[in-house]
Amino acid sequence: MASAFSAVLMFGSISTHAAGAENAERAYITGWDELAAQSHTSDGMERSRDGKPRFVGPLGARAVSYNGFQYVVFYSGRDRTVPREEAASYVVVARRKLGGFAWEYSVLEDYEVTSDDAHNRQTIAISEGDGRIHISFDHHNRPKMNYAVTAPGVATDPDYVVWNNEVFTYTENLGRDPDERLNVTYPSFSQFPGGNLIVYFRSGGSYGGEMRLARYDAAIGRWGEVRNISSRHGTFDGKETTRGPYLGDAKAMQVGPDGSLHASWVFRERPCDYTTSSRSEIFCNHGLFYAKSLDEGRTWLRTDGSQIADTEQGETISIDNIGGPVIEVPKGLGPSNPSITSTVDQVTGEMHTLLRHLDRRGGKAFYYHYLGRSDGTWRQTKTNFDGNTASLAVVGERLYAFVGRDKGQIYYAERQDEFRKWNRLPIEIDKKRKFDPQGGFITWDLSAVAQGKVSLLWHREPESRGLSSPLQIFDISLE
Repeated sequence: MASAFSAVLMFGSISTHAAGAENAERAYITGWDELAAQSHTSDGMERSRDGKPRFVGPLGARAVSYNGFQYVVFYSGRDRTVPREEAASYVVVARRKLGGFAWEYSVLEDYEVTSDDAHNRQTIAISEGDGRIHISFDHHNRPKMNYAVTAPGVATDPDYVVWNNEVFTYTENLGRDPDERLNVTYPSFSQFPGGNLIVYFRSGGSYGGEMRLARYDAAIGRWGEVRNISSRHGTFDGKETTRGPYLGDAKAMQVGPDGSLHASWVFRERPCDYTTSSRSEIFCNHGLFYAKSLDEGRTWLRTDGSQIADTEQGETISIDNIGGPVIEVPKGLGPSNPSITSTVDQVTGEMHTLLRHLDRRGGKAFYYHYLGRSDGTWRQTKTNFDGNTASLAVVGERLYAFVGRDKGQIYYAERQDEFRKWNRLPIEIDKKRKFDPQGGFITWDLSAVAQGKVSLLWHREPESRGLSSPLQIFDISLE
């Protein structure tokens, strides 16, 4: 294990100047394993333009831990030596008992992942009300939702479950109307106190898409109707235009301590009048918008508590009725759609959002922390770190940012200084070696972050474009 460990890690000292980590606190790797020797990596040809690949790279993995077990959903490797139409990949859900790495695997044999689009990642959640595990996968504006679920009690009584290829049942469109056209992109689950779920996804494209939700009732084991909660239409800068919402890479909507549902997002405008020579689409994004629901997504409110839309009456949130962004972030600052992420403080109910964009005075891009206070006001603070994605968590008096995607780093800010100063928490293997993963696609399992434990999942960069590559997992203690 020691030699293999050294072979997969990247060592090096960590600068304390840019990171601001002058204190002696550290995080420690307590164990690691290779979950899969080969996992599917996109060659970008599914959405290529003029023969040039787009959306290239590892497709990563998602994980959730519950009741002493961890569950990881990922894609099996794809054989590039055979014709494309024969090169199938499969959805795999692996589980292990926490504290060890004795993996068991369940392969969803009824569905082939034939995609070569690195946006088509996975999501996983547990409905605690009935102990089912839910997964969704392989979407980038796909007509129907790919979805699979276990029987009740699988997560509640895991020691009595035979983990094999029969554990999950694949069904389209959440088991509802199989002919309904949903046009699914970026699905993600959020869990409510008491055991229900919602699934969020965008319907339509980045320049003309709507937020949609469905609610899972654990008492009856059934998903309700899929509802639009936003409209792509409306007026921007005095013109009738269309737009699409971006809510984040991992968990799009956040649940508060009282069961309230919170969303923060940027809009992407069409037509897209690029403001820089880079022609990057992030310069078509703008604003920091926010809405909340006190009834699991039926009715939506502004930050001051006034009502925006009642979805039961067919009403939706739009740029015309939301009352403007909570903080204006102009298109010229390039607010990055994959970088937006949020969480709700489970004690105070405050909303924390990170969004990467340029400094208003020009220059380098950083993450900015946006704090939505309980009185409805919002505050912006520039951090001292950058990244493509991140996951947020409040633990006691500390707000953590777990940077992911192409690097794995941990930062934190303290309530005592109103989360204004950010420090890097170096990850150590031992007293002499640091863990600083770069490249590939990195995600985090924060299910046990309140107990000072997290897992980093690293889908390694392939040796060449499109080749399958290893998927590794690292357990990290924050104490």
